Amino acid sequence: MEPPPGLEGDEATNASASRRRLFDSHLDSAAIEAGLADGSLIRGTLRASSTKVSMAFVRAEGSKSQDREWVVRGSKNRNRAVHGDKVIIQPVLYGRRDEDSSSEEELPEAIPASDSDEEVVFVKPNVAGSAAKGREEQEVQMAKVVAIAEKKGQGRVIVCTLHPERPKKEEVLPEDNFVKAIPTDKRLPGMLLQINNVTRKVLKLPGKLDPFQLWPLQITTWNEFSKQPLAKLQGQCLGRAGSLEAEEKHALIANELDSHDVDFCEDELDEVDEIVRKAQENFSSEVPNRMDLRASRIFTIDPATAKDLDDAIHVDDVPHKNQIEVGVHIADVAHFLKLGTITDQEAQRRSTSVYLIGRVLPMLPHGLCNHLCSLNPNEPKLSFSAFFRLCKRTGQLIQDPAPWFAKTAICSVCRLNYDQAQDVIDDIEIEEENRPSVHGGYTWQQIKDDIKLLYDVCGKVRMGRLNGGALTISKTKMIFHTMNSEDGIPTGYHLESHSASHWVIEELMLLANRCVATRLAHSELSDFSVLRNHKPPEVKKSQQLQKLMRENLGIRDFDMSNATAIYRSCQKIYETHGKMLGLCVEMMIMRAGMQQAEYFVYGADEGEDEVCPHHFALNFDYYTHFTSPIRRYPDVMVHRVLCALLDRQLEAKEGEEGEETRYFQTREEAQEEVQICNTKRLNSRRCQEQLDRSVFCIFLRSMKSWFYTVGTVLALNRNAKDGDGIVVYCSQLGRESKVALRSDGGEGEEGEDKEGRGAGKGLQVQLFMNGVNDELMLPKNWEWQGRGAVQITWKSPRDESEQIQKLQMLSCVPIVIIPTNTVPIDYAIFFVSPFHEKFESVKQEVSSNEVDGFAWTEEDEEGVEICYDEALEEQGD
Repeated sequence: MEPPPGLEGDEATNASASRRRLFDSHLDSAAIEAGLADGSLIRGTLRASSTKVSMAFVRAEGSKSQDREWVVRGSKNRNRAVHGDKVIIQPVLYGRRDEDSSSEEELPEAIPASDSDEEVVFVKPNVAGSAAKGREEQEVQMAKVVAIAEKKGQGRVIVCTLHPERPKKEEVLPEDNFVKAIPTDKRLPGMLLQINNVTRKVLKLPGKLDPFQLWPLQITTWNEFSKQPLAKLQGQCLGRAGSLEAEEKHALIANELDSHDVDFCEDELDEVDEIVRKAQENFSSEVPNRMDLRASRIFTIDPATAKDLDDAIHVDDVPHKNQIEVGVHIADVAHFLKLGTITDQEAQRRSTSVYLIGRVLPMLPHGLCNHLCSLNPNEPKLSFSAFFRLCKRTGQLIQDPAPWFAKTAICSVCRLNYDQAQDVIDDIEIEEENRPSVHGGYTWQQIKDDIKLLYDVCGKVRMGRLNGGALTISKTKMIFHTMNSEDGIPTGYHLESHSASHWVIEELMLLANRCVATRLAHSELSDFSVLRNHKPPEVKKSQQLQKLMRENLGIRDFDMSNATAIYRSCQKIYETHGKMLGLCVEMMIMRAGMQQAEYFVYGADEGEDEVCPHHFALNFDYYTHFTSPIRRYPDVMVHRVLCALLDRQLEAKEGEEGEETRYFQTREEAQEEVQICNTKRLNSRRCQEQLDRSVFCIFLRSMKSWFYTVGTVLALNRNAKDGDGIVVYCSQLGRESKVALRSDGGEGEEGEDKEGRGAGKGLQVQLFMNGVNDELMLPKNWEWQGRGAVQITWKSPRDESEQIQKLQMLSCVPIVIIPTNTVPIDYAIFFVSPFHEKFESVKQEVSSNEVDGFAWTEEDEEGVEICYDEALEEQGD
């Protein structure tokens, strides 16, 4: 029989007939090309589910964000593709199964249309019978992988823990051939590491493996006869999970930013030294070519720990006009960073600075970012400035005269931090010895007057922006204190504030970015201009959330129709139901189809639709990033094009030796670079979030007490297989987690492994106790009361008394967060018993309305059903 068309020759032979083929062979390039041409095949990027390991999704290249993704279910249909791979998929008939399909490939009763770390899919509480809605309501596009176009996922470094391949064995034996590698990212497949002379030496085999050590590996091969891919070591051990150094390396590798954690090459550092030398030598001759503002009262407001100061401001009260003129002065990085130089090429590769705990991986060498370009006080600097006028009465942007831009020379007269600026706004007198120094012949009182004037006008700017259709979302972030820590373990934390001093600067930067974007979009160089847009939320998901809030929870005035409506709905929640509910609802909004803002090159290529430049959250027609060129490469690109417009350098010029001098990137180069910038920016954010979570867990482990706070009930799930659970959102962490109603794991010091009750319905992990003198109290039983409510019975550990606790959707309830002894480092959340001494003090943080939550309204209410009772289990034992 002839092999099927499109199979690679060696794969079509019967040489391996004695081995069972677990996967289909991949199509060859000719078959792929033909299939893509006739539309029978589709190309896209495979994204594995983070919650259902058997599920993966593929969005077709060129499809729109609202288009439904293709669902790839089961390892056989995934056909050796890994999360992140560029794949070729073939649509399959719904419900079709191959003869050798395992139970893993069976179609579920309800297949999610999407799954993402960035989204929460809001559905009815999954209690008695509510999951079995049938397939009629699900519009699912099923597909299988038939080839891997680019091994993007397989080509990356994967952080793993290593274990003996033989089940239940504690050490690797001399006769063993492989070591099992388990990725810390559960979206990736388990791998086999071959034992050879190198691995024996590095891992000190045969012998025991430390299951908490983190190792970098890379997939080498995965054929159709192997259940798991083979992998190789890609470097030394990162350290032990739970150590700050190992977790930092882990976060960087997991988000493909480890190449940023290297020193700049010697050639680049030599080039920067020469740039700095020439800049200092030529400063006096450069100033006459610019607007000289060195005598102006210009100052900076930044975090106290900031080292690269890339923006400064000044304000003048315009006489007899009821207007102020603001100057936003940005470090002129592009003046020194010439296109095509070694430093520029490395900046393009990095595209962003990466902020870790206590240190920064800069986009530019320190000679530029912390020295030459940083707008330090009492140091003359070159800057690129945006000027605009604002109405003092309304805060509106004045168009006559219109905003304008200029290359400038400045000298900051004062450096303030946000706390100092806030004290000025709050009329808190700063003692003279604690005041920032003021230079240039100006006084502290003049700086105070400027800040007060900006606060007054920017408050009106902000109010007008929000009332005019903009959206702002509160973000809670824990700032850990590591400055006085010798080992890097946090000694404490505080919640990041967003005080008036912060939003004054924010409004000024938004205005500058908006003015620059508008100028670029209406210029001769618009086709080379990098802008930043934000698409509206996906309609279906936002409507789903609106329906849930209105019809099921009874919040009738909740509106997701536009940014203004969303903002007002949030404010109404805050006013009516309190801060905790407000923060939770804002999170729900952000994840209900809200999309990421992205960089793009303005205009359209032939045959393509023009990208809409509108920024949904800000409600700006045009927006870009101009104000942080020290740490963002798109800002550098914007500076170059704006400078070319001002200097009328609209085309490249040929030099004396025939070399072409270009002032900005071509459209194609800019389009390629913004994709890198979008990816790196997203990776950087995810890296920071992962590291924040890890450091929080390290902080928990170092404490001699558990962490008590308030959680908001987000979902109620009845699941006979995996155990009942309630998902809560913790605003202090900015994350949602499943609350364990029972703990089947051990409770002891690190290294202990005590057996739990093993009923299969609890949290099956080991808690990291670390000598904590506290008591974990678990419910006696719980009962589902219709959809959207559960009644928990608590028993006193000291007597026979009991208390009933009723939880509904969006109930705010005391929770305790306990670190776990797991890889990756993590924590578990439990409800706090009303009998616990901490319960009342935590409960006082929320109002009675927040405690009650919202009753679930629906026609087909379910009855009461006991789903777990401690006494019943004891009888069964």
